[in-house]
Amino acid sequence: MILILKGLLIGIGKIIPGVSGSIIAIRLNVYEDIICSLNNIFNKRSIIFLSKLGIGIIVSIIFGSNIITYLLNNFYIITILIFTILIISGIPSIIKEVNNYLISVISCIMYTLLLNIPNMNISSNYFIIGFLESLTTIIPGISGTALFMSFGLYDELLYLFSNMYKFDISILLPFIVGFIIGTIIIVKFIEYCLNNYKSKTYSIILGLLIGSIITMIEKII
Repeated sequence: MILILKGLLIGIGKIIPGVSGSIIAIRLNVYEDIICSLNNIFNKRSIIFLSKLGIGIIVSIIFGSNIITYLLNNFYIITILIFTILIISGIPSIIKEVNNYLISVISCIMYTLLLNIPNMNISSNYFIIGFLESLTTIIPGISGTALFMSFGLYDELLYLFSNMYKFDISILLPFIVGFIIGTIIIVKFIEYCLNNYKSKTYSIILGLLIGSIITMIEKII
């Protein structure tokens, strides 16, 4: 039950602009377990762990999208502020793993610049959206919603999540394929980085996290 509740929070984190679901996962102390389980997905323990977490995430995304949209439309500042505080509270646990703050500063600057690029309105392709969604889901600190807003794809993503229960195969199939392929590639990469360059990896994550916080504060000023 606790894993399902954590999944609910991670799912909500994916919907809120500026928030990263994987940062919420780090805050809830399940991120490295998720990476390990995804790389050993046919292990019984991994299947049980991911299933419980996945139920919470899926329920949160499908049924939470409309709720989050309502809260953002009617209580924008309070909603953003709550998640900003939640993210900030997770910084101490990440700092423990960091030994190179220059890397953090560089990653923070690069991420902030990326999110402030004028709306690029790239051509919509649900395979690409799925691939990008896997990237923003797995890499901590990168907000999927903020990135999709920069690419001009946020409305399509929110529509997809809000109407996932309709099972439109022409939309869901390329999205799922893109997400799965992206997940396989990125999970392997992240596990390699954590196993061989853990401190440097967390230095980058810290920078991305601070960049997300700056972006969220800009939204409520």
